[in-house]
Amino acid sequence: MSIEIDAFTRVEGNGGAEIIVENGEVKEVRVKIFEGPRFFELLTLGRHYYDVPDLEARICAICYLSHSVASVLGIERAFGVEVPREIMLLRELALIGEFLESHALHLYLLVAPDLFGYADAIRMASKHGEVVKEGLTIKAFGNYIRETIGGREIHGINIKPGGFGRYPSVEELERIERNSEALLTFAKRVIGIFASQEPLGARVNHHVATDGYLYGSRLIASDGESFDYFEHIEEKSLPYSFAKQSLYKGEVFMVGALPRLMLKGEKLTPLAKRLFEEHREKLSKGYVSLNNLAQAIELIYALERAGEIAKELLDSGIKGENIPVEPREGEGIGYVEAPRGVLVHHYRIDEKGNIAYSNIITPTAFNHAMMELSLFTEAGKRYGEMSEAEFVQKLEEVVRAFDPCISCSVHIVKL
Repeated sequence: MSIEIDAFTRVEGNGGAEIIVENGEVKEVRVKIFEGPRFFELLTLGRHYYDVPDLEARICAICYLSHSVASVLGIERAFGVEVPREIMLLRELALIGEFLESHALHLYLLVAPDLFGYADAIRMASKHGEVVKEGLTIKAFGNYIRETIGGREIHGINIKPGGFGRYPSVEELERIERNSEALLTFAKRVIGIFASQEPLGARVNHHVATDGYLYGSRLIASDGESFDYFEHIEEKSLPYSFAKQSLYKGEVFMVGALPRLMLKGEKLTPLAKRLFEEHREKLSKGYVSLNNLAQAIELIYALERAGEIAKELLDSGIKGENIPVEPREGEGIGYVEAPRGVLVHHYRIDEKGNIAYSNIITPTAFNHAMMELSLFTEAGKRYGEMSEAEFVQKLEEVVRAFDPCISCSVHIVKL
């Protein structure tokens, strides 16, 4: 027999799961990503490099800046272009805005109802309205940063190879610096909510992240490796999913907030680092549900770092000068930490500046195997001990801990 989760709730996109039970024991779990396949790799082929970041921004409304930044990093590396610190700081600030918007949405509106015992955030607001309001306030601030740096709240077109279409004003940076400090009080209050969440899912044995906190030139893993994705990560297609599945050295692994903290906790801002140290022992247990606590700590990091970047840019003054980009034949990979984990944009570009090869791997695709393992682990512990409705609820809580972005994960299988 099998138990079907027809559609995961309170996640982005369309996916479900099949739990196969034989002789009263859970034998297999299949995470079915059945969102319609996307063809962004194919759509970029033959396109001029300058148009590609704007096209890639259409992959996702929630994490469009991660795609835009990963795209320009891949293009610039293919051409051997290095941009000044000002441009990289502004790109980092854009990614931080995305963390604030996405983490706040996930934690306050999608996960908190589980912890408070409500079906959704609207009903939760009847008794915990201050939690919902504070989450929406942080989310709105993240959207303000996204609009300021990216040009729009969704599908922005301001991130360009070599720089930006428009640079932020002094007034906008002052507002970011001011609000990032003010909102720390809200973010600190939510830590306790997620620190008390029960352990759910499998324990993570292999963490993978970029070598810088929000972007990098290589990937790193918990076994000490520094590598390009194609060296140790193998992708495969599945008959029941439009998203591929990946293994690291043949083993299941995880990307996301929890791996970032465990691999790069020393890179956190002061308060976030102190909170990480305070909860390090709990986080080191590795249950996937601890990803929620890790995201809560990253809210503190994002607010602190936003203030630091805004202050540095205000102190140095915005020059607003783009770097010339001359097309040439080359190959480059952009590695970015999207809110949900490692994002890869890999391009080969011809001598005219047109895309000859494109590969995009998203965090949810990287986490697909870990999602299945976690559901299998949790289902095995809980099957037969509760009603089917309660059983499915617990399994959905496991899925929500990954904060999956399903629409991002479905891509063309073979060009």
